[in-house]
Amino acid sequence: QGEMMIRAKSIATLAATILVAAALAAPGGEAAEKVTLRIASVSGPQHHHNVALRWYAERVAKRTDGRLDLKVLDGAQLGGERDYIEGMILGSIEMAQVSTGPIAGFIPEFDLFSLPYMFRNTDHFVKVINGPMGAKFFELLEKRGIKGLCWFDNGYRSVFNSKRPIRTPEDMKGLKIRVMESPIMVDTINSMGGSATPMAYGELYMALQQGVLSGAENAPGNVYNDKFYEVTKYYSLTNHFRPPGVVAISLKVWNRLSKADQAVLQEEAKALQTYEIDLTQKVETDSLEKLKAKGMQINDVDFDAFQKAVKPVQDKFATRFGSDLIKQVLETK
Repeated sequence: QGEMMIRAKSIATLAATILVAAALAAPGGEAAEKVTLRIASVSGPQHHHNVALRWYAERVAKRTDGRLDLKVLDGAQLGGERDYIEGMILGSIEMAQVSTGPIAGFIPEFDLFSLPYMFRNTDHFVKVINGPMGAKFFELLEKRGIKGLCWFDNGYRSVFNSKRPIRTPEDMKGLKIRVMESPIMVDTINSMGGSATPMAYGELYMALQQGVLSGAENAPGNVYNDKFYEVTKYYSLTNHFRPPGVVAISLKVWNRLSKADQAVLQEEAKALQTYEIDLTQKVETDSLEKLKAKGMQINDVDFDAFQKAVKPVQDKFATRFGSDLIKQVLETK
C-alpha cells in the first residue's frame, strides 16, 4: 500500500510538472486555455458593423491559433444597447458594440457626440477619436467598468422627406420629421426649422406611407436597406449628426485575461477601427448611388445656415458641461 501511495504521489508530481511546463510554454506564462468572448450587437447579420466584427474575430483567432474565440451575437440576441452597457458593467456580457447615444444614459458627457455638426469630415472625425478626446472618453468609460477597445463610425445622418428638397432651414418649415427619442435630436431638428416627432423606428415606414409624417433623418445605408425610397422622394445632405459607436469589453472580463491576450485584442482593435471607418465610407457612397438609381433626388445644402441654426443646441450642452469639450472637438486640426 505504501508503494502504491508513493507511485500515486509521483504520478501526481509528474502531472503537476507537466501542467507547470505547459503553463510556462504558454504566452504570458499562463495555461493556454480556450477563451470564448461574446460580442453583442443590435444590427442585423448583413450590417457592415457585423461584417467588421466578424473580420476582427477571424484575425484574433488566427493570431491565437483559435484559442481566443470571439462570437458575434448580432440581431439584438442579447437585448438592446442599454442591456449591453449594464451587462458589461456587471461582467455578464463580455463584449459589445454600442452607440454613444445610449452610453450617455450612463455617462452624460457622451451626449457631446450626439450634438449636431461636431465633425467636419472623415479626416476630422478620425483625428478627434484618435486624439486626446478619444482617450478622455475611454477613461470615462473605464471608470464605469467598461474598457473601450476602438471607435466605430456610423456615418452622417441626413434629412429625407416626401415634400421637397431641403436646402436651407426655411425649407424645413412645416415638415414633421421623425427623430429618435433623444432630447438633443428633438432640439436639433426643431432648431433646423422642422417639427421633430419622436417615434419608434419600426413604426416609421407606415407613418411615412400614410402621410402622418413628412420625413425622417438617417444614414444613406439605412434609408436604402429599409426601403424608405418607396415612401419619400428627397434626400438632402444636411449631414447634421455623426454619432460614433464604441467596441468595448467588460473590465471584469478584461482583468481576467492574460497580458498576451489583452495585447492581441487591443492591437487587432486598432486595425478593426481603420477597417470599419473605410467600410462605412464605402457603404455611404454605394448607398447614395443606389438611392439615386431608385429615383430619389439627392441634393446639397447650405451648411453655414444650418450650423448657425443649431448653435442653441450646442450652447445648451455647454451650460451643462462647460464649453471646453465642444471647443476641443471643433478646434481639432
